[in-house]
Amino acid sequence: MTPSSTLLRQLFPSWEFFDVTGLPPILQIRLLPSRDPAAGWRNVVRPPRRRWWHVLFNPKGTETLAVQTLVERCYTELVELGEQAPAYRESLVLVRAVAERAIADDAVAAWAGCTGWQLRIIVTDEDDGLMQVVYESDRWALPQRRETV
Repeated sequence: MTPSSTLLRQLFPSWEFFDVTGLPPILQIRLLPSRDPAAGWRNVVRPPRRRWWHVLFNPKGTETLAVQTLVERCYTELVELGEQAPAYRESLVLVRAVAERAIADDAVAAWAGCTGWQLRIIVTDEDDGLMQVVYESDRWALPQRRETV
């Protein structure tokens, strides 16, 4: 290979790399009122608003990307390794911590009458658009409220 052909290969990537794209898994949470087990689900990872300066400095976008990567890794380990694999269990602990933080950041009014919460990971089939729940947690007690200073 000549240096010019190496440079051309770096500038024009192999299109095979892009063949395996799909819709990412989605992490959702819901608060569970004591009497109503059918509360609505909401997405944890939501893209932040973008401004022109975010091309240079975008900590919120970087955090969103990191959280989505955690969810994708958890899903991949569940599918490839199974529920009993230590790597999957560790990923699930991290995903749960992200979900707990999202709940703790909610307004106090959202907690009224709620005694628990759940998380789930869903994927959407690209062919027919149907959502499939790949993981749904048991009911967990609400995390402690963080005091704001």
